[in-house]
Amino acid sequence: MNNCDTNCLKECKATLGNVECSVNGNFDRPLPCECEKVDELVIINGICPREKLECFLDCGNIRRWTQLLVPEVLCIPCQKPDIEQLISITAIVDIISQRVVRTPGDKCMTLTNEECTDLTGKKLIIEGVLQQKIVYAAAVEEQSVHSVHFDVPFSAFIILAPEDHLSKKFKVEACIEDIFITNITARKIFKNVTLVIRALPIVCPEICII
Repeated sequence: MNNCDTNCLKECKATLGNVECSVNGNFDRPLPCECEKVDELVIINGICPREKLECFLDCGNIRRWTQLLVPEVLCIPCQKPDIEQLISITAIVDIISQRVVRTPGDKCMTLTNEECTDLTGKKLIIEGVLQQKIVYAAAVEEQSVHSVHFDVPFSAFIILAPEDHLSKKFKVEACIEDIFITNITARKIFKNVTLVIRALPIVCPEICII
């Protein structure tokens, strides 16, 4: 970024305040596409089909799941040309950590707020990274095609049962329900991803039961 246009950086920071524009170009492996849809001429890859999402939320009648929005204003890197038209976005979710923590509430008293969110005494904290690849046509005479990559961290939580132990591990999976994307200016993109995250208990094999 030694040849970065300082005006571009000022424009980016003015939009995002104190938030840094993080662009990660490490996309060695291709992004898997579960579903493709066309929304206002933008091809969107990575959304779970409705049937899969329904099964995803009803696997054994589990209740350990939550919903999460990941809205962002993304800046085109200074070495890339301006946007003429967005072509496609592809997104996948990478879960990087999980841990069970204590909260108020227990087996005898569950705390519930007006939004019907319970506190049972145990909560699963989840950290992940939303990996995204955006392809666009450049606003130049030859209308060349360019791609940019963004890795955006997020955090979520799932309320657990009071009897779940602090050392318990879960199979944490995410399903993308919706992706919205539009360019605000020739160098800025607004994007929002709606995620559904579930936690399935890991059953210990019989050979390890003491």
